Amino acid sequence: MTPVQRWTGRETKALRHALRMSIRDFAVHLGVAERTVSKWEAGGDCVNPRPEMQAALDTALAHAADEAQHRFASALPHANPPAPGSGDGLDLGAAAREQVARTRQALGLSVGDFAAALARTLTWRPTGDDVTNWETSTVPPGDVVLALSAILDPSGAGNVGEERFGDLIAVHPNRSEFSTSLPPDRLLGGASTVRAVGLSLNLLSQGYPDRRWHDLVEAGAHVRLLFLNPAGQAVQAREAEEGFPAGQLSGLTKLNIETLMRVRDRLPDGLQDRMELAVYDDTLRFNVILVDDLCVAQPYLAESRGVDSPAFVARRSQARGGLYPVFEQHFETQWRRGQQL
Repeated sequence: MTPVQRWTGRETKALRHALRMSIRDFAVHLGVAERTVSKWEAGGDCVNPRPEMQAALDTALAHAADEAQHRFASALPHANPPAPGSGDGLDLGAAAREQVARTRQALGLSVGDFAAALARTLTWRPTGDDVTNWETSTVPPGDVVLALSAILDPSGAGNVGEERFGDLIAVHPNRSEFSTSLPPDRLLGGASTVRAVGLSLNLLSQGYPDRRWHDLVEAGAHVRLLFLNPAGQAVQAREAEEGFPAGQLSGLTKLNIETLMRVRDRLPDGLQDRMELAVYDDTLRFNVILVDDLCVAQPYLAESRGVDSPAFVARRSQARGGLYPVFEQHFETQWRRGQQL
């Protein structure tokens, strides 16, 4: 794979085409807004995504299937695309597909049941179609390959990890890497409860399309989203702490709130109360997203913008302790103090 030294709109568009994604799906894949992708592509060689998005694009290319990487390389001028299957003679993609198939067969599970078993180990929910593709055509993601041994031997290394790290299952150095590893469609897909507290909740407001929010609620999900009050004192303090011009974070938060209020207002009668929105005005400590048994927590660090802070992923465990109940209590406490919209 030929690395990209500096991503521009041209390389971004070539990657999207190589992955055979629409602008909307590509935006969800990266965890950004559709208009961001459109802006990159419209700017061509004159537009460079931000540094954190450069890293996200690097990761998206590195995780792409061999065929997609070949299409990407072929689309760029002066590129020397690698021939499919070239290298040292070992087809790692085929080996990974075979490993998925052998593991499922050893457990005697259907593709749907195997997907459910993987979901208990991963930070996202694969489908039966995903499993079929991993066994036949596409290269399984790295976290899926790592999860196979845990499924075969749940009493082995998994217990060691639980003793050492409690319910913590992943750590990402920044929000960009987290959203690349677990984009909003994977995080929220099929959820029955979604709770979140933070500043402007960009990941949920801009990273998840309106239509999918409608589908999620209409499928029975209950959503509670708590934003920092754009007219309060806490958002002004955070703007100063992060070095933003006065009004920039509050304006973004107000825009996100209005966007989701429109989503709620367009829900069918009887479903609007399943999407609750509120604001609070308190010292900003964490951005917390709770999706069923999964928790994503990101601290707000002094003099560090939110996108640069680490993201911790925890899964609710039957054992006592762990991070999930701590952050769940944080959300519930702030929600009780909030003002309903």
